[in-house]
Amino acid sequence: MKRVMALLFAGCMAMGFGGRAALAETFVVGFQPYDTISYQAIINAELGLWKKYVPEGTAIEFQPAVQGTVIAAKMRAGQIQIGYMSVMPAVTLCVRAKGEVKMVSTTDMSEGTRCSLILVRKDAPDFPDNEALARWLDGKIVAAPKGSASDQYMRRFFAKYGVKPAEYLNQSIEVISRGFREGRLDAASLWEPMLSQLASEVGEGVGRIAADGSACDNADLGILTMRTDFMEKYPDVAAGYLRSDLEAQLFMLDPANWESVITMVSGYATGIPKRVLWYSVFGKVPADSTNPVREWMNFYFGDRERANIAEVTAFLHTEGIIPADTLPEGVVDDSLARKVFKEAGYKPFQPGAALGVIKGAGVEACPFPD
Repeated sequence: MKRVMALLFAGCMAMGFGGRAALAETFVVGFQPYDTISYQAIINAELGLWKKYVPEGTAIEFQPAVQGTVIAAKMRAGQIQIGYMSVMPAVTLCVRAKGEVKMVSTTDMSEGTRCSLILVRKDAPDFPDNEALARWLDGKIVAAPKGSASDQYMRRFFAKYGVKPAEYLNQSIEVISRGFREGRLDAASLWEPMLSQLASEVGEGVGRIAADGSACDNADLGILTMRTDFMEKYPDVAAGYLRSDLEAQLFMLDPANWESVITMVSGYATGIPKRVLWYSVFGKVPADSTNPVREWMNFYFGDRERANIAEVTAFLHTEGIIPADTLPEGVVDDSLARKVFKEAGYKPFQPGAALGVIKGAGVEACPFPD
């Protein structure tokens, strides 16, 4: 009888009676350590924030990837349940996954200061305006990682200004970096922090930032995606992780935490100085920009975020990357994020407002030495 009672007690505990439901499951979060879009994932992993909100016994593995398309492929294969990526690979993923993956919340958004930037070689002339930059790009060798948000930006810049490069190469951020160091590239679009690593403000000085997203109204948007079957089978884990992501975003928004954020990130984005990592998210880019806001965080989808998703979807269809100009119904679903936000005690956003903003600072504000 004692043995039967013990088994019954253990079963009740496993089903959640008397406390949070206990699980013996491991879930995988895909993130990009070399992309500021994933900095809050690193905060979450290092501080263990998720442990406070998911059922007992749940294990979460944070798995790094070089690019959002890598995360997208693993999500389709069922190897990753939660993924951080920019809007372009997120849209492509959700179309190809046919309802198996949803966009559930946002990580951050900017007017094009994270991955909608053009880096030109260090000896390029000063350009009085974007039209002058465009004419210089004619006949030049330009690169971007195809299928990324940076690729979207570069294509839109070409289209708006009628740029005809000699070559438009599909290269990874590692190959682009090497191309600038060896003088084999004239220009490229890539994302932070590798952009600041190569640029003149705090990096190696092998290139210079010549334009941002405002050149062709190309905003940057980060998306948190989840597999639908994961959300349906483990709703408490999905909600708990979103709650921890909200806490990580708030941690990142507080300037008092900026130095510790970069210390945590530096353990993942190896080979990049802390000074560069700091500037890649907290610095003013471009350096002469008059806009103080580097990026904002809304957590769930507001009007600007939804408009950007629709715009990117139409663009990808025009480029022949996806078969339709609208997303399947229901794949942009922030209902759980809104529920988490409300239960955390926050008031609903006012139109156009945000959870918080990061205002870019000058190099002199960086706490890390050269």
